[in-house]
Amino acid sequence: MSIRSALLLAIVVFIVTVLARLPAAALMPLLPAGVSCQTPGGTVWHGTCAQLREGSFSLSGFAWRLHPAALLRLRLSAELTSDDPRAQGHTHVEITRDGQIRVQGLSAQLPLHGGLAVFPRGLAGTVQIAIDGASLQREELLALQGSIRVLQLRSESQSADLGSFELLFPPAPAGSPIEGQLRDLGGPLSVNGQLRLMRGGGYDLSGSVAAREQASPELLQALQLLGPADPQGRRTFSLAGSL
Repeated sequence: MSIRSALLLAIVVFIVTVLARLPAAALMPLLPAGVSCQTPGGTVWHGTCAQLREGSFSLSGFAWRLHPAALLRLRLSAELTSDDPRAQGHTHVEITRDGQIRVQGLSAQLPLHGGLAVFPRGLAGTVQIAIDGASLQREELLALQGSIRVLQLRSESQSADLGSFELLFPPAPAGSPIEGQLRDLGGPLSVNGQLRLMRGGGYDLSGSVAAREQASPELLQALQLLGPADPQGRRTFSLAGSL
């Protein structure tokens, strides 16, 4: 080995050694605005946050493990986990050099209290997320495959049990519109619908709902706001907005 090659190898080994020993706190200046990591531990390659916070949202027991080999392909790849009793989960995230974010094997369970994303306030229950794969670029959702379940949904304002529901996103060809199938998993409401996610963050949810025998008087009264029922007792609904 030539002296030049030996020096180059020594420099590479030195840089890798330094990076491997960098504390997790060295990543804190790189966090997005509004996101903070309290009591960081470990290293930049395998670190933890006692509490990860963004606004009023907080997550305890957050950890990450970077895959150095992905850097050779100019990609950032990491395993993310949360041991927070309120929101346990794990996933694999990869960021490509063109800024695309790919998510695989996302599994999480969290309570639905005080409103979550597109859910209105006044609802309680449990959300189970099982995403096989998803991709985003510039905050725009490009692809999504998996399921989201809302279990034991309850209206706190009306003290009414609404049942459990599933939103399933089947595999779709690249570039196709993202569409999900909505159905109930049992309870006082029979629900069938379709959710379409548009470019730019818009969504369109439509379908039909009917009351089962165990529906409470309060729930029956609320369904009347959707208009008259068809001969099968079903009422149509439509909801559009932006995520």
